[in-house]
Order: sequence, then structure tokens, then C-alpha cells
Amino acid sequence: MCQRPSCPTPKSSCPPKPSPPPCRPGPTLWTKLNCLPCNRLFFFVVGVGIGLYYDQMKQGMKNAREESAKQAQKTPKELEKEKKEREKKEKERKEKEKKEKAQQEKERKEKERKEKERKEKEKKESK
Repeated sequence: MCQRPSCPTPKSSCPPKPSPPPCRPGPTLWTKLNCLPCNRLFFFVVGVGIGLYYDQMKQGMKNAREESAKQAQKTPKELEKEKKEREKKEKERKEKEKKEKAQQEKERKEKERKEKERKEKEKKESK
């Protein structure tokens, strides 16, 4: 090696160690979903839902308006007849419910009676 001051310092034979790359965590679900196409899709779906709801509401209002116009055109006799029909249907519905309740009560009592008989038989057999 050179002893003169004009000589450059000797280079080392080993290259410098590269610094390890910084560890970055993988993408989270939020970062995956927070992208432009996903945002566009989301707002498109929300907009379609709002539009459908609005159309449905308008259709309901239109139907109600037509129904009220029909009611205004009817004569008092027709209105009275419809009222009687509604009352008749309501009575039939109430009677049907009453019959169903009676049937259910009857079935429940029958079940309880059979259960008691079964328990009594078990008691007699166990003694």
C-alpha cells in the first residue's frame, strides 16, 4: 500500500450492507374497499335505492288520488252498500278467529288430559 499522502485511501472489499426495507403492513379491508370503483358502486346502489323508493311513493300517492276520486263519484247508496259489505267481512273474520281459538283451546285441553293420563299410568307402573 501506498504511503504517500497523495494516494487515496484503500477501498474496502465488502460493499455496504443494504438497509432492510421498512416493513409495511398488508392492506386492510378498509383500504381495499376505499377505492374509486367501490365508492362509485356504493353511491350508485344508494342512488338507485332512493330512486326506487321515490317512484314507489309517487305511485302510492297517485293510487290514493285515483281512489279518492272514485269515492267522490259514488252515490250514497253505493257507499252504504260497501259499508255493509265491509262490516259483513269483518264479522266473518271475527267469527273465524273465534272458531280457531275454540279449536286450539279444545286441542290444548285434550293434550293436557292425555298428558295427565300418561303420567298417572307411569306412576301406577312405577309402584
